[in-house]
Amino acid sequence: MKNNDILNNYNIFSNNVKYYRNKLNLTQEQLAEKANFSISYIKQIESCKEYKNVTLSTMLNICKALNISINDLFSDN
Repeated sequence: MKNNDILNNYNIFSNNVKYYRNKLNLTQEQLAEKANFSISYIKQIESCKEYKNVTLSTMLNICKALNISINDLFSDN
């Protein structure tokens, strides 16, 4: 996978985290609490920074907190 592909997938992921959070009317703080992360980490994800920090475990925690599938995180809305 090329760096551009990785960055594109991360941008989709990042945008979808924000999209589904807003869809549930959750603040970043509420999502952070539900997913057991810091607010700054959620902000970092939603702003497309530090994509190297995101693990499968992180993604699964976010999916559980947002009540979505892993596929939802990577689908174009």
